[in-house]
Amino acid sequence: MNRLEFLEKRYTCIHIGFLVIMMIHLELNNWIGKSDDISLNKFLLAVGLAIMGVKFLVIKKGLLPKYHLYNCFKIIELLYVGILIYQDQTVLLPEVLFYLLILFEIFSTHSNLKALFFYFIPLIISSLIMLGKEFFLLTNFIDMLFLIVSNIFFIYIVNSTIHEIEKNSDKYKELLIQTQKKNEELLKIKEHMELVNKELEQQKEEMRKTSESFRNHVAELFILKETSSYIGSILEIQQLLEMVCDMIMGILGVDTCSIIVYDEKYETLDFHIKSIYSHEVIENFKTSISNSSLQKRMKDKEILINNNCREEKYSFLQGRDVGSFVAVPLYKGNKSYGLILAEHTLENYFSTSNTDLFKAVSMQVAVAIENAKLYEQMEEMAARDGLTKVYNRMYLQRIMPEMIENAKLNYEPISIGIFDIDHFKVLNDTYGHLFGDEVLKAIAHLAQKKVEAYHGIVARYGGEEFVMIFPNVPLKEAAFIVEELRQEIEQFTLTKDDITAKITASFGVSGFPEVDGQNLLRTVDDAMYMSKRQGRNRVTVACVNENNVLNLNVMQ
Repeated sequence: MNRLEFLEKRYTCIHIGFLVIMMIHLELNNWIGKSDDISLNKFLLAVGLAIMGVKFLVIKKGLLPKYHLYNCFKIIELLYVGILIYQDQTVLLPEVLFYLLILFEIFSTHSNLKALFFYFIPLIISSLIMLGKEFFLLTNFIDMLFLIVSNIFFIYIVNSTIHEIEKNSDKYKELLIQTQKKNEELLKIKEHMELVNKELEQQKEEMRKTSESFRNHVAELFILKETSSYIGSILEIQQLLEMVCDMIMGILGVDTCSIIVYDEKYETLDFHIKSIYSHEVIENFKTSISNSSLQKRMKDKEILINNNCREEKYSFLQGRDVGSFVAVPLYKGNKSYGLILAEHTLENYFSTSNTDLFKAVSMQVAVAIENAKLYEQMEEMAARDGLTKVYNRMYLQRIMPEMIENAKLNYEPISIGIFDIDHFKVLNDTYGHLFGDEVLKAIAHLAQKKVEAYHGIVARYGGEEFVMIFPNVPLKEAAFIVEELRQEIEQFTLTKDDITAKITASFGVSGFPEVDGQNLLRTVDDAMYMSKRQGRNRVTVACVNENNVLNLNVMQ
């Protein structure tokens, strides 16, 4: 539907409504007795409704712009309204306004003032029809002329106003178009800026990731360099672990760094902790971690990162304000050594990019721990006697002065025992050296079992001589322990390859502070030889009397 059809459809509906209102008004006047003869008026209103109805159907069919039907309907409407104007032989003002309204409708769609007089012809014709000869009366002629001139005047004013409005509207429309163009340009600039900002944000994020990756790589290289320089120094494993803790705290800025090493031999945990927390908090942490889920994590090979910690889930976090932590297992091959635990108070502190750094560090630490354990095993092997598996004389000569010196510094007692297997040469000559070796191994095992119960050590001092050291054990108590060992050896029977033999040994015991530390080994050796001179298979105790004279007392 074009603009003409749309406007005419609307105008037609308005006219129909107006005619219906007039019809109702006419009926109301008749009902209250204000008007008696309404037949002509009703007829004219019915004709008007019929004309509007036909026009509505023509508009609905889309025929109004064709065959000059628009002009025909407008002339009919004007002729009809002109008849209404003069139906009472006088000019009726409402109908004049109705006529003017139709003219406004015409000029709102065409706005051609040159055809204005053409649309007053229906008014003249209708006045001739309704007035007849009275049309030529001066008064009626003046009324007609006034009516035409006033309509022209009003239409001209309205038309001028419309033109001015349209002119201003065109200006505003042009300004609006320019504004829209500017807005579109600004919108394009905004979109371009947003795109540029987005690209800048992406570049910024990439630079941040690159920078973070670079820092991690630098930190990784630094830690690898430092740990590599320490790996060759196997004896400094404790310092190495503390150094790694310091570096992780310094580089990552964490609150606590712990390296927890599992000792398979004693089934204990060895802690190396750097933290901002108090000693009491750290001790509680050591206690709680033994019963926590981290024990299982030590055997796994996956790094655990938790950036939203809750104490109720991780018992080892109790007593500390931990928002994030990372647990890194220490392993090499299928061997697990413990784990590295780093903590921070902030949540979402650790990123997945940290895993490469921790993996590299954990591998270096695991290698260092493994090398340290291998070195300890080698030292242990070098310190042991190959036959009896107790410590050898070289280890004894190195460790005994340290143990005696520690006893002096700490004002603690220390006792030394020595024994020699009786008639060992006879056993070798009678049963052979292989059986003699079995005797040495059996007696060494009995001695080691007895001495280790008191946290002491046993060492093979010579061919069939063994030395026992009892740290923090008084001389009198040590003498009774040695006597118990003598009895166990005496009661022991060795059977090997159908050979059965009874074995005895002669013992000497000395101790500090009863004897000066420098003379312990000499006095204990003298005590043992006293046992041999007194008939063997006995214990002799070396001590100093009140006159500072050495006494050798044989235990009965």
